[in-house]
Amino acid sequence: MKLVKSVCPYCGVGCSLFLKIDKGKIAGVQPDREHPVSKGELCIKGATVDKVVNSKKRLRYPLIKKNGKLVKTTWEKAIKTVADKFFEIKMKYGQNSLGVFSSAKCTNEENYLIQKFARICLGTNNIDNCTRLCHAPSLSAMNEELHRGAMTNSYEDLPEAECILIIGSNPAVTQPIGFHRLLECQRRGGRIITVDVRKTETAEKSNLFVQINPGTDVFFAAALLKILIAEGKENSLFICENVSGYGEMKKYLEKYPLEIMTKTVGVSETLIKNVALIYASAKSSAIINGMGVTQQPFGVESVLALANLALLTGNIGKPGSGINPLRGCNNVQGSCDMGCLPDFYPGYAPLAENTVKRFERFWNAELPVEKGMAETEMIEAIGEKILGMYIIGENPMMSHPNLNEAENNLKDLEFLVVQDMFLTETARMADVVLPAASFAEKTGTVTNTERRVQIINQALKPEGCKTDFEIVNLIAKDMGFKKQFACRKPEDVFSEIRNSVPQYSGLTYSRLAKRSMQWPCNKENPEGTKIIFSDGKKNNFVFYPVVLKYARENAEYPLALISHRSLEQYNTGTFSRKVEALNKIRPENFLEISRNDADRFNVADNEIVKVVSEFGEIRIRAKISDRVSAGVVAAENHFCESRLNRLTSSVTDPVSKT
Repeated sequence: MKLVKSVCPYCGVGCSLFLKIDKGKIAGVQPDREHPVSKGELCIKGATVDKVVNSKKRLRYPLIKKNGKLVKTTWEKAIKTVADKFFEIKMKYGQNSLGVFSSAKCTNEENYLIQKFARICLGTNNIDNCTRLCHAPSLSAMNEELHRGAMTNSYEDLPEAECILIIGSNPAVTQPIGFHRLLECQRRGGRIITVDVRKTETAEKSNLFVQINPGTDVFFAAALLKILIAEGKENSLFICENVSGYGEMKKYLEKYPLEIMTKTVGVSETLIKNVALIYASAKSSAIINGMGVTQQPFGVESVLALANLALLTGNIGKPGSGINPLRGCNNVQGSCDMGCLPDFYPGYAPLAENTVKRFERFWNAELPVEKGMAETEMIEAIGEKILGMYIIGENPMMSHPNLNEAENNLKDLEFLVVQDMFLTETARMADVVLPAASFAEKTGTVTNTERRVQIINQALKPEGCKTDFEIVNLIAKDMGFKKQFACRKPEDVFSEIRNSVPQYSGLTYSRLAKRSMQWPCNKENPEGTKIIFSDGKKNNFVFYPVVLKYARENAEYPLALISHRSLEQYNTGTFSRKVEALNKIRPENFLEISRNDADRFNVADNEIVKVVSEFGEIRIRAKISDRVSAGVVAAENHFCESRLNRLTSSVTDPVSKT
């Protein structure tokens, strides 16, 4: 038996592990005791990930639709069909009639090739990834204020905080091994404050829990700002040297009475003031935000307000501080870094004429200048502007908002290609399905939530399937772009990445083989960067005035639905629901409902209920719970039998389109 080092393919912590290989199969998983974050730990999903790779439900050959049914075909025919049809649609309707979803399950090298394929072969900036459905508001807001769209700090230094403010995130469940690092803060005498709509597992382990009304995160953050300014708790020296726009931000806050803010949030002024003073009085305070903050129509405003809070108190650029969005997937950070975005090229190069010309010279190809469509916009534009789609490692038939509308639109596509390990709900709708290799069957790099770049090593040869690297290269070459897609192995692509992504310029496979490193890693930071803005240089941060908005209640639909996650299942269930051990622990979904609302609607515990919204309905088992307050219900988003997004609207944040 041999051990092959790799990285867990689930959440954004990026736990290091060893795959036990015996007779050409994965016989088990072993944690890596030397890893700086996971430190020899794995959660239950990571510990059973071998069952995903070994699943009998894996796709092992391409499928093509004939007479309305998917049937087995050859790789040669599948690739030619995809290449020919993409070319046909491009010529017939124009290059922007095609759209591509990249994947946080792919490596950096694969994501880099995918966005390159979209821009060179298809000629469009209609390229996006699942960050659109989660942390695009964090990316937008932090780019504006801090000029960096990633965690400022690391799991290694966050325990040094005297105060950790967790808002809209449940890391005890979503990033359990990372949460173990955060709990070290308490053991050192620090305090953890959790702010959430639902009484989460994280809240139960916190020193203080603040239960707010749904969609009021921006009001809560603005109330903290208003209180701290009134109490004279701003860090005047830090602001003077590093931040502009303070006067404008302060003046804008004066428009909103604190009484209105606290009433909207549903929390007493005394409690909010207590949180504000704990945060501001600590020597170092960190903010951790999750999708409870971003997955709403005012996500960008909410993150802007949180960034304002960090800047107001000078909690940037030192251990145990900063603003830290916890990324949901193991390489969603990397897919953004690689330019799988409709408005950024690799390395977050803005979509401008000089950027396009630089990449045209680098790639020796003509490139599009027009801003592309976000993932949510592409789905909405199907039938009018979007006629063909290439969906890689994503499952919008589970993850997309207003799922009924999305389903109807996907049916209207002239041509749909899905590339995945399993026959997902989305793959069943495809014209061509391309079977993709697992993380254990490829080599490449991934970047975790704290900007940590790590190597995954191939442990097995793919059986019947191909790596995303191979598939994209084959389609590109069949479309006539052999010169631009001449890289023979992932390391060749990484060399190209080093030359086009400044944050990665100092990284090499040989260096990463010895240890993981955090970007930016370049001439100025040759050993990588654990804490951004810690170099002592003055910065040009900007306070942004925040507009306070709130989604008003609809009397016809008196309950607010909150989606959340479980420890045992993951995202749309593509991986985790293939594992029997996980399904035994978490076999089905539940609708958490308060005792007050259960009595109000005559709902019994464990009863199957019909949940109806303006957009659709589902049936689900009810569970009377004290985790939610009156007027709020909550359920998980992992189960196809009760797809929550059949109940949600397609209203998006006006800036991030989330």
